[in-house]
Formats: sequence, structure tokens, C-alpha cells
Amino acid sequence: MFDLLKMNLVLLVFFMALFNWAMTFLGSALVYFVRKESQKLISVALGMSAGIMIAASFFSLLLPAVSQLSHHKIQLLTIPISFFIGGIFLRLCDKYLPHEHLLSHEIEGPNAALSKNKLLLLAMTLHNIPEGLAVGIAFASGQSHLLAAIILSVGIGIQNFPEGTAISLPLHKNGISKFKAMMYGQFSALVEVPSALIGFLFATFFHNILPFALSFAAGAMMFVCIEELIPEANATKEIDTGTMSFMIGFIIMMTLDIIFG
Repeated sequence: MFDLLKMNLVLLVFFMALFNWAMTFLGSALVYFVRKESQKLISVALGMSAGIMIAASFFSLLLPAVSQLSHHKIQLLTIPISFFIGGIFLRLCDKYLPHEHLLSHEIEGPNAALSKNKLLLLAMTLHNIPEGLAVGIAFASGQSHLLAAIILSVGIGIQNFPEGTAISLPLHKNGISKFKAMMYGQFSALVEVPSALIGFLFATFFHNILPFALSFAAGAMMFVCIEELIPEANATKEIDTGTMSFMIGFIIMMTLDIIFG
């Protein structure tokens, strides 16, 4: 941990983004060990991912954003405004980029001549963008919040593992080989690497808007959880399974923040 704290920030962002991708890759590789798609397993994966992301939005993004502003009420109002703008940004992406939901198979966005597998891949790629941005922006907070940024990245990496499983299993069920399902699953997380670097460089260059950027990333992540992960976790008869998995994910991220934050 201390070696990480001494690393060049750009390299550290790149390293942590690669870690998040690698966790998705490992999760996707479970397609080799699970004989058939399990709705319960996917509900667990999506519920836990949502719990970690919502906890990360609060503990690792919104609270640091508040701490970087004076307690003048006018300044603090930028937090909820930026949070809402982050949600609007993801709503626009959700509306104008074609994709398909994992379990409900609802197709959203403009009509596109894409296969079911590619629509599923686009859905998860779209939802990995705010995760990458959140990691990069968190590291732009500087040395004073460096440990919090590492905790955020570790939390996102943990939730990427079940998320990778939730991608590869439905893809394999749709008829593609286990190897291709694994490769599609890990590919969706590659976008986190450039997203993290872009978020870091932008927030570093425009350091004065860092609280806005943190809140924006939190809003974008929250939109993903409420619009996609939570409904999909509860889209089957496994509602209680998805709900309890959400709580476990939230506890994991909260515990990381309590112990190391």
C-alpha cells in the first residue's frame, strides 16, 4: 500500500485502471467453471455490484467533494447540482447508444443492425465509463485523498469481478463459445483505462472544478445502479437474493472505507 502511495499519480491511475480491468477478466473467466447460466448467480453479481457502487458514490466521491468546499450554502449547492448533471449525462448516453439489458432483454437506444451479443457488450461498456471516470477524478484530489482514491478503485475492482461473470454467462447462453464469451466480457472493461486517464487529466488540469467532477461521477454511477443493475438484479424470482447481495456489496465498500479511510 505504501509503495502505491509513493507512485507517480499518472502511473498509479493507469495501474489501478488495469487492476479493475483484470478483475473483470477474472470474473468473465468463470464461464469456464459454471456449467450453465444461473439467474441466481447473475442476481448476486449485479446486486453486489450495485451495492459497492452506491457505497463508493457516497463514501469515496460525495463526502470528499463536500470536504473540499467551504460550508457556505451556495458553494455546497454545487454538489447536488453536479450530481444531477452526472445522471443526465448517463441518461443521454443511455438514450442515444444502442444496448440491451442483461436479463430483461429490453433494447434501448436508436435502432442499430447489431447482434444480441454486441448489444449486451455495449450495455456493460457504457456502464463502465463512469467507473473509470470516478477512479481518475478521485486520484486528481491529490495526496490528501490518495488513500480514499485507492479504496474507491479497489472497491470498483471487487465489483468488476461479479460484473464480468454477469456478462460472460448470458453471452455464452446466447450461443457463442466460452472463450469468446470471456473475451467479450473482459473487453467491456477496457474502456475504464482511457476513461480513468481522461478523468484524471481533466480534473487535474481544471483543479478548481474537482468537487463538481467528483459529484458528477457519483451521479453517473448512481444512474447506472438505479437504471440498470438494481432492476436487473431483481428482474427474476430472485428478488431477495439480489437485495441481500446489494446489502453485502454496500457493507464491503463501507467496511473498506471504515478500516482504511
